[in-house]
Amino acid sequence: MQIPPGLSTPAAIQTFRFVTQPLPLFDECAARFGDVFTIRLVGSGSWVMFSKPEHIKTLFGGDPEYVRGGEANAAIFAPLTGTTSSLVIDGQSHAKRRRTLTPPFAGERMRAYAGTMAEITASRIAEWPRDRAMPLEPKMRQIALQVILRSIFGLDRGAEAQRLAELLVKLGTAGVGSPLLFFPLLQWDLGRYSPWGRIMHLRRQADEALYAEIARRRASGTQGREDILSLLLSTRNEDGRPLTDIELRDELVTMLFAGHETTALALTWSFERILSYPEVERRLHDELMAVVGDKPVTAADVPRLEYLDAVIKESLRVRPIGPVAGNRRLTAPFEIAGYTVPAGAIVANCCYLGHKRAEVYPEPERFNPDRFLNVKPQAHEWTPFGGGQRRCPGANFAAFEMKVVIATILRTLQLRLVHPSRRVERRGFFIGPEAELPVLVQNREEMRR
Repeated sequence: MQIPPGLSTPAAIQTFRFVTQPLPLFDECAARFGDVFTIRLVGSGSWVMFSKPEHIKTLFGGDPEYVRGGEANAAIFAPLTGTTSSLVIDGQSHAKRRRTLTPPFAGERMRAYAGTMAEITASRIAEWPRDRAMPLEPKMRQIALQVILRSIFGLDRGAEAQRLAELLVKLGTAGVGSPLLFFPLLQWDLGRYSPWGRIMHLRRQADEALYAEIARRRASGTQGREDILSLLLSTRNEDGRPLTDIELRDELVTMLFAGHETTALALTWSFERILSYPEVERRLHDELMAVVGDKPVTAADVPRLEYLDAVIKESLRVRPIGPVAGNRRLTAPFEIAGYTVPAGAIVANCCYLGHKRAEVYPEPERFNPDRFLNVKPQAHEWTPFGGGQRRCPGANFAAFEMKVVIATILRTLQLRLVHPSRRVERRGFFIGPEAELPVLVQNREEMRR
């Protein structure tokens, strides 16, 4: 049995660096140890990091009975998502649930949400202040949240819907942003005013409101509704059984966490890259004028926005929202990269390093959307959504949403970075730009006068 080399510093120090400044930690380890290295984290043991495409292919292709993504995710997210979510289950249970969840995010179902996405974005940006600095990331978070509440939860106007929305926002912000996710031993519920107790109190409140909404939806029926909650209420598993209330709750909360903070950060990073390169912004605007013109963005426009697609892919390459995308806990020894990694270890795709490999991406530090123009990235080389059987089921939905949101904003507004910076900050499990990316906002019509 072998564990690849790693730093000799105490696990507590490695954990602190992983939680606060993971990118310098990974850069240091890669410089010292190469393609494979181990970091030791308090509470979760050894994490073996990989970045070489052939190693990632082996990792993602491992037998899911012994290379378990659900078990690895559960160690971090189960206190929030619950224990029946597709994020935290394994084996055949996970495969069956994936087949249940895939149809609502596919094809015409996904494209049907384009109008909602464009409408929400247009409504929000009309409220943005002009000619003064504002942090962009919270604005992206508001848009991403509204898209989720409308398209996934199907929340209408009304007191109950508003209360549920507010509770989901609070739970999502406090839960996903908490460093306590990395420290199970510190997750003590000492009352609603203690750090972990506050999160658990929000979970209980959100659960009560969410179960009430599920009950209302079951009672009123789903006829004529296209939101994903309604679709899941009508869905049957392969054995003909509907999802239980607990399963629905866990999947909906997982979708909230997966589609709220992550999409908001991906949008923010995309704008950071676009606004840092005037030529990229000009090419994008020219494409938008040619494809979309002066009308709202539609589902039919999205496939024709080829340069925007390339910009988003390149942004996710150089600015991954998390340094790790796809981790598995081993329940048996696993042969990979010339090592026999023992049971109990976690093997992980370090997409941050994988996206910087010069043999895959020449001049990897250079922001060059042309490398993705009319090119489909290889599954084990471009991995911001993970990969294999556990690739994020909402990846296509998120990419589609990003195109609609960015196109709607750039058609209408001129944004400028206030303080161009490459510094990053932790957002719980994720990574965001320093100071939430302050920008100046002007109307494009005024700029042309």
